[in-house]
Amino acid sequence: MANIQITDELLSRYFAGEAFPEEAMAIDDWKMSHADNASLFQASWDAWHIASEHPYSLPDLQAVWQQTRPRSKVRGLAWVAVAATLLTAVALLWLQLRKPATIEIAATLQTVTQTLPDGSVAKVAPGGNIHYTNRTIQLKGNGEFDVKYDPSHPFIVKAGPVQVTVLGTAFHVAESDSLIMVKVRSGKVKMQKDSKEVIVTAGQMAYYKAGALVLENYHFTFDNNTLGSIAERLSMAYNKKIVLQNPAMAALRLTSIFEDKTLDYMLEVITSTLNLKYTYRNADEILIEEE
Repeated sequence: MANIQITDELLSRYFAGEAFPEEAMAIDDWKMSHADNASLFQASWDAWHIASEHPYSLPDLQAVWQQTRPRSKVRGLAWVAVAATLLTAVALLWLQLRKPATIEIAATLQTVTQTLPDGSVAKVAPGGNIHYTNRTIQLKGNGEFDVKYDPSHPFIVKAGPVQVTVLGTAFHVAESDSLIMVKVRSGKVKMQKDSKEVIVTAGQMAYYKAGALVLENYHFTFDNNTLGSIAERLSMAYNKKIVLQNPAMAALRLTSIFEDKTLDYMLEVITSTLNLKYTYRNADEILIEEE
């Protein structure tokens, strides 16, 4: 069923019982995937049922006019009214089938979760926003996506210069001025920048920084990194806001390797090493301060 496009002609052949089995299955899947598609299917059926004795094409209005030339003024006016209604219905259906599905989501003070026109679900963190058009998203900030799989129509997230093509289902994307991070919960995605690309599978994360794409298995290597950069990476990886009480702390440096460790474990090691402490302000915000 790959690459089968739902067109007016295909729907007409479907209604006439002349679509191939794989085409009929593709139409059924499309119709069931979203309420809007079901509405368009019904509108198309209504227009086809009224208009077409020949299911392959739109009716030849000139031929119909010649065959049904009105013999009275009243019958002529009635026929014109029917023709006008028919043309309007067909035109509206044509526009609906080709109208791009576009939606804007902006999260200000709280996370926004919304089902997209294709049936996928987007969760946008506070301060973030997305622009969705036909399974392509332009992302600013942090977003999580649970994607309705459709191999013939890839789901793409664009964040800064990086493009993420969905090959699976659930993943998280975080975008800032200096770092773009992708963390996959299930399935897999392709993260690419120009000719460079990495495949990120469930349980892995990848990030783009300073022109490089890096793949990690929840593995963090800090080699004389500043606390500011460490806090930024952990914030994006775990979708938490990590705040330094004193901005001067950002210049402190640390060398350490963490392999499949929890966030709390890493924060305990980092703060103990630097003679600091951390506390949760709430479920989504962590404060690092002096002992």
